[in-house]
Amino acid sequence: MLLEELGIKDINLSHVSCYEVNSANTFTANRIDAEYYQPKYERIIKKIKKHPYKSIGDMFCLAKGIEPGSSVYCEEGTPFIRVSNLNKFQINNNNQQYLSDKTYSELKANYQPLQGEILLSKDATPGIAYHLKEQIEGIISGGILRLQPLYDIKKEYVCLVINSIIGQSQIERDAGGSVISHWKPSQVRHTLIPMLPDKIQNEIESLCLESHDARYQAKRLLEEAKRKVEEMIEKGTQN
Repeated sequence: MLLEELGIKDINLSHVSCYEVNSANTFTANRIDAEYYQPKYERIIKKIKKHPYKSIGDMFCLAKGIEPGSSVYCEEGTPFIRVSNLNKFQINNNNQQYLSDKTYSELKANYQPLQGEILLSKDATPGIAYHLKEQIEGIISGGILRLQPLYDIKKEYVCLVINSIIGQSQIERDAGGSVISHWKPSQVRHTLIPMLPDKIQNEIESLCLESHDARYQAKRLLEEAKRKVEEMIEKGTQN
């Protein structure tokens, strides 16, 4: 629906090996790596600019995470949320690391995300956006940014844009010149978000929330089924 409304559904994003760039553009962008000027990126930007748009920096205050060092990791405690724990659907516990109560209390005020913020990865796998729909206890790593809304914003809509080819193409362009993917906060701030009419944003927001709820219910039912199977197996071994 999003791509159809923006006229991007069938856009040509093929990679080309030969193209020309005005030298003045390299000074404006402060980039001399050829990949940055791939025509497919400019096609996306032109499509965005056919609609009202804002930059992420216009909509959010950006707050960085922290790297306390592996020496403070614990076997149990408060979760230390790294990029590997983040995806566009949830915060998972993949290879979860923990911080002591003492370390957590020292870092909580500045590095614990709040309900209603967007968590956005900027390193390793840049461009994973997740809307924090409920409050959690945890400290985010330096590879994650907190996007704190400056006003009433449709966060699910923004996440969908960032996670779609609209956002991913801009991220690929910005971070593509590095051996290790690293999306600078300054680049994040300048990332463009097309602002479709409120009615369409609301519809997309509702569809996203319905999808998240359905996924949550499916996960809950799966866990319930697994629990019942385990109980049946346990009873069978006792007989």
